[in-house]
Amino acid sequence: MKKILIFLFIFVAISVNAQVITKEKKKTVNTETGDTVYTESTIITTSEDITPRDNMIVINPLKFFLFYNISYFHKISDKVALGGGFQIPTISGLGGIGVNAEFRYYPSAKTLRGFYFAPNISYNRVTTFDDAASAFSIGALIGWQWFPGDDFAIGLGIGIDYYTGVNSQDYSAYSNISGTVPAVRFDIGYAW
Repeated sequence: MKKILIFLFIFVAISVNAQVITKEKKKTVNTETGDTVYTESTIITTSEDITPRDNMIVINPLKFFLFYNISYFHKISDKVALGGGFQIPTISGLGGIGVNAEFRYYPSAKTLRGFYFAPNISYNRVTTFDDAASAFSIGALIGWQWFPGDDFAIGLGIGIDYYTGVNSQDYSAYSNISGTVPAVRFDIGYAW
């Protein structure tokens, strides 16, 4: 896990914004007078990806231990994107489905790129052979979205979710589930 986090940090540091420094030294000799002039210059250039992207599909591979998942986001304005997704359990013997909706606000007016704040809601229903549980959550997330390749998307986010749920069977140990849990997101996907 530590190696993965180090790799992600290096990858983020390299791909967020490209900055190039160029140093030049020139020697000019005046052929008539024989005078020599030395000049040194330093040029710093910064580049930023400004490719317009209106749609993005992402998965969160960290969730694959529990759920297969996919989400879609669409640009509404320069600062707002709306998204939704669904998930199904990966664990044998479990069934069910989950759906979520997310509102992403980008204060930099670069929708689908850079820092964002995202309130979200979700509903999940998980079933076993003899029991079923439903949970509803509301939460908030802060994150960063960037594009290290042309349309390849990577995102990181942290936040908190409040879950509340009721089991459909009265005899279950999970008849009333509620509380806050931390939310961690690592998304990879494609944007166009």
